[in-house]
Amino acid sequence: MTTHHLRTDLLYDPAALFWLDVRGNIARIGMSPLVQESTGSFVAVQLAAAGATVAKGESFGSTEAEKHVGQLKAPVSGKLLRCNERVQETPRLINTDPYGEGWLVEIDMTNAAAELPQLVQGEAEVKLFFEIEIKKYQDKGWLAEK
Repeated sequence: MTTHHLRTDLLYDPAALFWLDVRGNIARIGMSPLVQESTGSFVAVQLAAAGATVAKGESFGSTEAEKHVGQLKAPVSGKLLRCNERVQETPRLINTDPYGEGWLVEIDMTNAAAELPQLVQGEAEVKLFFEIEIKKYQDKGWLAEK
């Protein structure tokens, strides 16, 4: 799929392909390698300010990449605790280190019990989900055949 290893220990939002690293009630959120591979290099990231409250599906920022400009839709509801200033200064971190320095925000979840079960989780489920997504992306010409 990508030059990046797919982390199966994380949760994934099937709608926007964000990854979530959940620790207690805090979720660190970033973009999966599939998104960064299909959109090209990120050139701009704008994130809502820490302290903002977002509901699942609401915008918490926007991105601009070589092949896409769009809103970032929250995969869970909660209060933004931290926004990654480094990724705003160097958007390419989403491409070069999507699971590390390329994270976007940390959210204190307010509806975890209802929202987390809607995410893809578990090694087998994550692998299967990404196999299906990669096939869709290839069929649409969004990824080069390998």
